[in-house]
Amino acid sequence: MNCKKISLRLVGDFKLSLLMLLITGYNAAQADAASQVGFEGYTSVQMNVDAFGQNIVGDAAHEPTIAFDPNNPDKLVTGWKQFGTVLSGNRQGGWAYSDNGGKNWHFEGVLTPGEQRTNIMVDVDSSGNFYYQNLHYGPGGDYAQDVQVFKSVDSGVSWWEPVYAYGKGADKGRIGIDRSGTSSDGHIYVHWREGLDDRHFTRSTDFGVSFDEPVSIPGRPAFGTIAVGPEGQVYIGGRNEIGTLTGAKLVFGAYLFSTSLNARDPLATSSFTTQEINLGGSPVMFQFQNNPNQFGPLGDVQVGVDQSNGPLRGNIYVLASVDPVGVDNQDVNFIRSTDGGITWSTPLKINTDKPDRNAYQWFAMQGVAPNSRIDAVWYDTRNSLQPAISQLFYAYSWDGGQTWSQNKPVTAPFDTHIAYPLGAQKLGDYTHLVSDANGAHIAYSATYNGEQDVYYLNVFPDCNNNSLSDVRDIQQHSSGDTNSNHIPDSCENITIIGDLDSDRDVDQLDLNKLLAARNKPASGPNDPRDLDQNGTINALDARKLTLLCTRQRCATQ
Repeated sequence: MNCKKISLRLVGDFKLSLLMLLITGYNAAQADAASQVGFEGYTSVQMNVDAFGQNIVGDAAHEPTIAFDPNNPDKLVTGWKQFGTVLSGNRQGGWAYSDNGGKNWHFEGVLTPGEQRTNIMVDVDSSGNFYYQNLHYGPGGDYAQDVQVFKSVDSGVSWWEPVYAYGKGADKGRIGIDRSGTSSDGHIYVHWREGLDDRHFTRSTDFGVSFDEPVSIPGRPAFGTIAVGPEGQVYIGGRNEIGTLTGAKLVFGAYLFSTSLNARDPLATSSFTTQEINLGGSPVMFQFQNNPNQFGPLGDVQVGVDQSNGPLRGNIYVLASVDPVGVDNQDVNFIRSTDGGITWSTPLKINTDKPDRNAYQWFAMQGVAPNSRIDAVWYDTRNSLQPAISQLFYAYSWDGGQTWSQNKPVTAPFDTHIAYPLGAQKLGDYTHLVSDANGAHIAYSATYNGEQDVYYLNVFPDCNNNSLSDVRDIQQHSSGDTNSNHIPDSCENITIIGDLDSDRDVDQLDLNKLLAARNKPASGPNDPRDLDQNGTINALDARKLTLLCTRQRCATQ
């Protein structure tokens, strides 16, 4: 087993930028504004920062990806395409880690300085080992020499030497890791598009020590993601590669969904079946500058699976930015399967802006939490009506995607047409989201500093706008959830037993109202104070109400 660690240092333009900051100083107020950007209770934290946590003036970064340790969600690792300067076309493999839930980031530079890397994607296994999948370019930087995978056993602080994972001439490499707890737990799956032949899928059954000879997937799905089911099933979404140029759009023929039921078997050669799926629109790629991402794509097809032990276990969810029928430019559409991908629901549009606004909803991201919540985030131009100005919007679902929360903007607007690094003419090809029980961890690209940088954002359900996840509110008994629908009672128009002051909480104030009438007869058979319905308001009613308190120790806050 190749366990040698790589020595990684700050090099080149990053070291020069840091030295200039030390020599010349910097405007602290401006730096603070650039490295953290707040918006309506949510805070975006820049990740490509110097040793002081401040913006590095003049560099560029995009296409970020993120993963968290399932045993400790405060441990986060991200990767991205890093450019030493905005004028450089030299792309390298940047990364950062956080051990405090994304409040601060340690940007250690780039993996294997001097070697070009792109299409980075990070993931994590059940033990908390992180993996960094990427396309490794040849010495001239003009073609993908192979796919490589790095491994970290110390939460992203350092990385072992890269492991060859085939993929010569590949593009858009993606990784998925089995965390099912079954016999295939720890299997690593890698998929890419293009390449020198039609074999686009490989796996490792030895925790990243080596990868199998690649196999082909019918239909060759592209621009998609990988998800693993609760029994180790492997699912890949994407679109086909057959496109027709129609005006300013390259329109592709179909969305695809591929399934393997034997990739989990280390003794079997992985095989797939592929079907076309209806997402209520077409996969497209805009060819000119009258779109938010200029000459780039509009995001990957997102595949997620419910891994919970609840009633939604095994549900498969597919979400994507689609080109809908009609005048609207882009929508975020969603479908689900409850039978392993055999049949699918009718497509549902998640964004709620009116079609005649001609807005773009693009770079759609999806995560499925261990408590069955689905998180969706996307870039959105609805508030500007200018293709160049976007902000992130958020919505979530607790019922398997049948209904969704209201769309909520969670970042300040930013200009996606700032075309750094030189020659890119796009904000990258994708961004990334993963969900834990409390909320969603997002790695995204933005231009708050007048250059392309990468940011971390944690979003969460917050129906009462107290800047705390509704999940934590309920767990900490700050709010009740008497109907067990994950929504704090204070946000719903419901009747709660014991709520005598009609504020949708049961607390000391309600107990005080009951005690004030102690030993008095009930006003009638429906008196809410007479909890035992014996006709008298007494100490037993007070005891019953105490057990109904929705706040810990019946506190009022």
